[in-house]
Amino acid sequence: MNDSLGESKNVFYFNTCGEINTEKTLELALERARELGITKVVVASETGLSALKAADLLRDSGTDLIVVTSAAGTRIKKTIIGDLKIGIPDRKVWDRLEKSGAKIVRATDPLYNIGADLEHKGVPTLATLIRTCFKMISSGTAVCVTAALMATDNGLLREGEEVVAVAGSWVGLDTALVAQAANSVSLLKTGSLQVREIICKPRNPAHSWPINQKDWVGDLKPYMAFAK
Repeated sequence: MNDSLGESKNVFYFNTCGEINTEKTLELALERARELGITKVVVASETGLSALKAADLLRDSGTDLIVVTSAAGTRIKKTIIGDLKIGIPDRKVWDRLEKSGAKIVRATDPLYNIGADLEHKGVPTLATLIRTCFKMISSGTAVCVTAALMATDNGLLREGEEVVAVAGSWVGLDTALVAQAANSVSLLKTGSLQVREIICKPRNPAHSWPINQKDWVGDLKPYMAFAK
């Protein structure tokens, strides 16, 4: 075998989607970032709870944490625990993240903003198709990509820069990628945003909605404070 053709790297496949994989996902993401000399980790976090875990793990690591979340006032309706407030709505959580040194991006998903009304009516749009294709890998893959786009659009990443992006299926984390950053307007340009490595993902990325906690596993008690 000619090793000059490339190199073998491990990919960790979780048995199920869900919050239960959060700590392991963060450990694997930081390990790969260190191996590659990547100094920025992007974590998608809607309540801020996963981001706080990332901040604790990354403390004194020399790695910058970029937290990406949804627009202020956003809710995910009719979840298993009720309507979930997202966009890191708790000011105390927000302040703790900033105190830890994390940079926070609060914005609208670029793959959702345009054509959202059509999507609600069941009309497929280009954004729907792009998101669906990423979800064939995992839900977290779609979110990792949009988080990297949003961080670049906000000037916290440079186009072409390698970054480790981390996200999950609903709440918690279960997917981590090495990606090349790009602005959202460049997404469909050849060679712009690239998924260069998969660090970890659920082996079976499919899960029910609303969550039934059979094919998605995790502790929902900490998230009850964000639901009504």
